[in-house]
Amino acid sequence: MVKRESSQPEDNETRHVPDVSVIIVNWNLRDFLRRCLESIHSQGGNLTVETIVVDNASSDGSTGMMEQEFPDVLRIINEENAGFARACNQGLREAGSRYLFLLNNDAELLEGVLASLVGFMDAHPDIGVCGPRVVNGDGTLQVHSKGFYPSIPRIAGQLFLPGYSRHPGGRSLGLYEFNDDMKIREFDWLSGCALLARREAVEDVGLLDAEVFMYCEDMDWCYRMKQAGWKVMYLPLAQVLHYGGQSMLRQRGAIVGSHAAGLVAYYSRYHGRAAALLFRMVLAAGYAVQAVGWVIGGLFGRRSGLDKLKRISSRRWTDSGK
Repeated sequence: MVKRESSQPEDNETRHVPDVSVIIVNWNLRDFLRRCLESIHSQGGNLTVETIVVDNASSDGSTGMMEQEFPDVLRIINEENAGFARACNQGLREAGSRYLFLLNNDAELLEGVLASLVGFMDAHPDIGVCGPRVVNGDGTLQVHSKGFYPSIPRIAGQLFLPGYSRHPGGRSLGLYEFNDDMKIREFDWLSGCALLARREAVEDVGLLDAEVFMYCEDMDWCYRMKQAGWKVMYLPLAQVLHYGGQSMLRQRGAIVGSHAAGLVAYYSRYHGRAAALLFRMVLAAGYAVQAVGWVIGGLFGRRSGLDKLKRISSRRWTDSGK
C-alpha cells in the first residue's frame, strides 16, 4: 500500500509547470535527508523546483520530520521497502516538471548546480541525461559516479588489475573513469545518485528497470537513452556532494552482492545467455581472488572483507539479477 501526502493544495488549472522535479528515495536516513532537503531549498535560485520524497517504510522518524520541517515536499510513503528503482519510478510518475532530477538522500546540492545543469540542457536539446561532478566530503572526485559499459574485458580489468584500472593518469581498464580532468564530455553512463533527465527523453525510453532492487539501473537507463539517440553528458563544473552508501551501510555490507547482481542483470539483458554465462564466470573468478584477500584480512581483524564475502555468497546470480 502506498500513501501520498502533501501539505500543499492542488489546483490543476492554475498550476505552473516547474523547471525541475527533484526525486529522492529515502530509507532510514532522517538526518542526511534533512541536509539534502535544506540544500535543495537553498540552491533553487531562479528555477521553480518541486521536491518529491519516496519513503521506503522508514522507522527513524523521517516522515514526521518532513511533515514538520518541509511541508511543501510531496511525500509518497511506502509500507514496505520497494527498492531504489521502483521507488524512483513512483516519484517519476508524480513529477510534473520539464526536467527530472534523481538525487540520493545522502547527497547535497552545491552552489549553482541546478541552474548549471538546466542551463546546459536547455542549450543542448539532444542531451537526454546530464550528470554533475560528484564529490566526497573532502572535495575529491567520487570515482564510481561515471564510467563505461560492462564487458568481459572491463570486468576482468576491474577485478584482476585494480591498480592499473584505478590509476587517475592512465586509461581505465575497468568500469569507472578515474580521470578528474574537469572536461565536459559524453560517457556511457552516469550515476543515478545525481542525474538530471529530460522529460521528453524519459517519455521516449521509459522509466528505470524495476526488476533490479538497486544498482546498475542507472547504467541501464543511460544505455537505453543512447540507443534511442539521446546523449549522456557529464558537466563537471556543476557539483554535488555525496556521502555515499549510507543506507546500505546499515545492511551489513550488502553493497557488493547487490552491485554484482545488478551487473549480471544488465549484461544478461543485452548480451544473451551464453555471453552472460561467461560474464558471470569472470565475475565469480574475480571475486574469488578478492575473497582470498578478504579472508586473509579477516585473520588480522579486518571484518569488512568477511562481511562482503558473506553477502556475495548469499546472492543468486540469475539472469534476472534477483
